[in-house]
Amino acid sequence: MPDARERHGSQLPGAGIDPLPVETPGWDAARGTRASPRHRGKPSTSGRGLPGAKTSCALLTVFTILLAWPSPPLELAVVVRPGYFALLAWFFWQTERESPELQGQPMRLVRNGFLVLFVGYALSAIIHFAGLEPVHDGFVYLREACERGALFLLGTTLLSYGLMLWIPGVLASHRLLGANMARQSSELQVAATARSQLEQRLVDADRRGMLGELAASIAHDLRNPLTIVKGTAESLCRRERTSAEIAEHTNIICRNIEKADRTIASLIDLARPRTSVAADVRVHEVLDEIVDLLQVARHKTTIAVERSDAGQGTTVRVDRALLAQALLNLVLNAVQASGNGGSVLLRVRAMGKGAQQVAAICVEDRGSGLPPELRKKLFTPFFTTKQNGTGLGLLSCRRIAGELGGRLGLYPRLRGGTRALLLLPCGGANASPKTAVPADEAPACLVNSS
Repeated sequence: MPDARERHGSQLPGAGIDPLPVETPGWDAARGTRASPRHRGKPSTSGRGLPGAKTSCALLTVFTILLAWPSPPLELAVVVRPGYFALLAWFFWQTERESPELQGQPMRLVRNGFLVLFVGYALSAIIHFAGLEPVHDGFVYLREACERGALFLLGTTLLSYGLMLWIPGVLASHRLLGANMARQSSELQVAATARSQLEQRLVDADRRGMLGELAASIAHDLRNPLTIVKGTAESLCRRERTSAEIAEHTNIICRNIEKADRTIASLIDLARPRTSVAADVRVHEVLDEIVDLLQVARHKTTIAVERSDAGQGTTVRVDRALLAQALLNLVLNAVQASGNGGSVLLRVRAMGKGAQQVAAICVEDRGSGLPPELRKKLFTPFFTTKQNGTGLGLLSCRRIAGELGGRLGLYPRLRGGTRALLLLPCGGANASPKTAVPADEAPACLVNSS
């Protein structure tokens, strides 16, 4: 049969303890020992209060008051003392039974110490109430031994031994807890660092992907016209040409150089920082200027550009030149998307109240519309459905809209065609320099209209 040293470890007072890791099965951190197999399946009470603690504290308070009462009756002190230590013995016995992690030699010594004190004062009470002291002097000695002699010293010594053995276990538990907390903190820090590095690598990979896609698009848009220029020049030098052939080849070279120049100019314009001066601008005045600019080219087509008279007094607080540039691009896109005999309608409408008022500027056409697969690529750089387009016009318009504190969206019309909707903060008395159109605001009455 294993002795106490084998069952509970060499926990002599002052002896060093090498605690096992917290993950070791059956390890009792509170005592610094292994729990016995019969207690390993019991639930722990470490997450709740000790059983009977409040009741025991209340009774101990009552007993203490009775013992400290000035000049108490002798019979009262004789009865209360055994009750006092009986309560303490019961409490530690109950705690040990309900808390497997507290079971061990230190707890048993403490419990037995209170039990010895209870037995001693109980014997003293029996001798007193039975009137045995006059019978024989031995009962007088026995009572003295129980209250202040050998039995009292035995009880207090057992208590002292239990506490002395308990202290190393408590210290070991604190050291183990501190080591585990430091290890977990280090692991969390390493995990956070790894996560941060992973996120940074993902961001870098995404940026490299975007840069590669942009570079491929630029190379594609510049290589095509340059290839044509190279082939035309080689064809021109291959043999003697007539004046008409030279003019034709030269025209092809000039057109493709102009196309490459337009692509480069669009890229420069897209990346160039803009300086804007905000002022109250009447939207209809800008629309009239755009209509007048298009009058020169209208003789080549049968497309009509019309402006609605609604919202005549609507003003926006923006940079006039930037607004005119964005609206001109949108109107030209609508004209190019409309077939012969089509029309482009320009209209303005003020929406909202007070400082939240916005101006909705619509450019509508009756062209081929916006299929779902096309809407996903509208603002993709270099994506275009036009033969001579650069694919940067809508991207430039959206950037201008953002710089003006607004938002640009393109929506299909119910009866065919496309509606470009530009939302800008209104000017006038209710204008606020910090007012901007919310990113998710799109008037349903305009988006869903025919």
